[in-house]
Amino acid sequence: MNKKTKIGLSILGLVFGVSAVLSGCAPKVTKTSSSALPPAQKPAAAAAAAAPQAAPQTPSYMKKYPWLANYDIQANSNNIHFAFDKSILTPLDKMILKKDAIYLKYNPNVAIQIQGNCDRRGSEAYNLALGWRRANAAKAYLQDLGVAAGRLKTISYGKEKPLCRAHTRVCYAINRRDHFAVVK
Repeated sequence: MNKKTKIGLSILGLVFGVSAVLSGCAPKVTKTSSSALPPAQKPAAAAAAAAPQAAPQTPSYMKKYPWLANYDIQANSNNIHFAFDKSILTPLDKMILKKDAIYLKYNPNVAIQIQGNCDRRGSEAYNLALGWRRANAAKAYLQDLGVAAGRLKTISYGKEKPLCRAHTRVCYAINRRDHFAVVK
């Protein structure tokens, strides 16, 4: 035999040896028969284990949208953000709102309040109006996705409820947002 044949046979033997070890070397477990006990003396736990158990019903939509099981519509990660002095939804905002619409579709008893917020720049009256435009932009998009208008409330806080109080561009961007709160 040449060297390649010996190596090939060695590898083949090693593969078969490992598979034999993995499949055939499990220790044998002997069962004691519980039928030796009279029927009245069988443990209750064994009787309960023998009874068929109904599997918990998973709603069919959870197979399609498994993330709905842990979805929190009120989380700050679900806030949508706006450019300075704008109420136009970005593609990222639309993606977040689509998830919210799916959540609302499968949770028909939930109503939300869309809270429009602005950064600290500008007058109070101007920011209240801008907050309304932002909240209503999100509401209109959710309605376009099939969410009933009666389940969507809007409010503008203007610059009254900042998440960040520093006077930086990053902080201003964090505060220009719509936040969603469950009201029912």
